[in-house]
This record gives sequence, C-alpha cells and structure tokens, in this order.
Amino acid sequence: MERPLTRGFRGFQLQFATNPLASPGGTVEKTDAAPEDTLHREAAEEAQLALTDPVRLGWVLDEAGEVYSGVGPNARLRLAARVTAVGPAAVDPATGHPFARLLASPAQAAALLGWGPPGARQALLAAETARERWGLPAARPAAIEEIPAEGMRLS
Repeated sequence: MERPLTRGFRGFQLQFATNPLASPGGTVEKTDAAPEDTLHREAAEEAQLALTDPVRLGWVLDEAGEVYSGVGPNARLRLAARVTAVGPAAVDPATGHPFARLLASPAQAAALLGWGPPGARQALLAAETARERWGLPAARPAAIEEIPAEGMRLS
C-alpha cells in the first residue's frame, strides 16, 4: 500500500510491542552532540525513519523518573521533525524486538500515549509547526494506520 504522508500532517509515528505505546526516543548518548542528534539516531534505530529540520516543542516533567528506570525527577524534551523516508521494519537494537509502526495524527498520538494536557498542547504545536514551517495541511480525522513492513514511499 502506498500512501503519501503529505496529504495531512500525521507526523507522530507510534510504535508498540505488546504494550505500552511509545514514540521513538531515548537518552542522549556520548556520540550525540545535541538532542536533535538523539532524535535522528533513535528514529532511525527504532522506527527506520529519516528526518529533517527538527523543531523543539517543549518539555514534559516526569516527577517520578519511571520511564528511565527510576532515575528520579527529570524533564524530557519533545521534538518534531519532517519525515523524509520510512524504511523497512527492523529489529530495535535496544530491545531486540521489531515494532509495529503506526501513523496517527498528533492529537491521536498524544491521547494514545497518555501525554495529558501538556502533550495535547505540544501535539497542537507540532501540527501548527508542520503547517507553517513545512506547508503540510492538518490531518483530517482518520483511522490510525499501520506502516507496511516494507516501509513507505513519500511524495
């Protein structure tokens, strides 16, 4: 199935194993000069996405630090970027598992990921950024779709 991503901004790529849902992300490694480098690396490793023009959207406070093995209170940076290529599915090197990859609107992604009101605001900002910066139209309400294992061609 071929479906251009430019028909509407559906820029949050979600992945899941059995549960829970997650978006590509991780911690900054020594080889990453900036959080944007982490975004590029993690998106390629976890979701086989090539990205361009990352934009910082804001921070999410994690008071418990449970996401990263109980590291304690921390803030996680949220970024958006334009997807330039979606490669074939692969095994995530960090987990050893392949992930199903889903296309969802920013609002759908924020709701599915349980990001609450801050996430909903960041999803709205991501959609506005896509419209203003990249000229992409807003996503119309649609069913969430799985990206085919072989990847997708972008137009």
